[in-house]
Amino acid sequence: MAHVIGIIGGGGIAATNKLLEIIEEKITMSGAYRDVHHPEMIIYQATKAPSRSMYIEGRGESFVEDYINVANKLHSIGAEKLCMNCNTAHYAIEEISKRTKLSFINLIEEVAITIKNRHIQSVGLMVTDGSRLCKIYDKYITQICSNVKIIYPSEEMQKKVTEGICNIKNINRFNDENSPARPKNIFSSVSEYLRQEGAEIVISGCTDIRVDYKSKYKNDIDSLEVLADAIIRESDYKN
Repeated sequence: MAHVIGIIGGGGIAATNKLLEIIEEKITMSGAYRDVHHPEMIIYQATKAPSRSMYIEGRGESFVEDYINVANKLHSIGAEKLCMNCNTAHYAIEEISKRTKLSFINLIEEVAITIKNRHIQSVGLMVTDGSRLCKIYDKYITQICSNVKIIYPSEEMQKKVTEGICNIKNINRFNDENSPARPKNIFSSVSEYLRQEGAEIVISGCTDIRVDYKSKYKNDIDSLEVLADAIIRESDYKN
């Protein structure tokens, strides 16, 4: 039986839009040719919720109550399973889940399972400052594939990751292809740095990254692509 998936989006706006695009393309490429072949989803752009990263960094208000309220709204209008289109928000997934009547797709857990299934030994992480501070990826990677080495960018390179994420949300993502402020160029340089530091693959651990950057390395893991696959699977849609 197909399930209606509720998506807590808005973290960020472009990333949520890109998620829907990826889902549509994956399903169409798998043989869909009518609207009815696609899963039912309810998307809530939770733009009024405070920044997840700033809260974890101690620089802003909590997003948790807002996410709980949105989750319950999605449930009230027909969602049967939920997910959050934000890696950093998974810092509070256990609390949000406890106060919501529906089960969640856990994006970070899905990424860790992907790492394990691919028998990867070392990963480089491009994540928000908040995700890095609370070590949300470390938690699930340690639980699911404890032998994997985790490599973070240097302090200087982490600033570049933050710049790239910020520039996804502003006009810089529309810059000329060769602009140093263009997010995809920033993320590409950080990715190469992480490889030089010993990372076998690099994880785009912020869904915003995929809006302007897609790795040229086929084995790299894009969290937004992982979420799209999980939504398709959990929706139990049938072409």
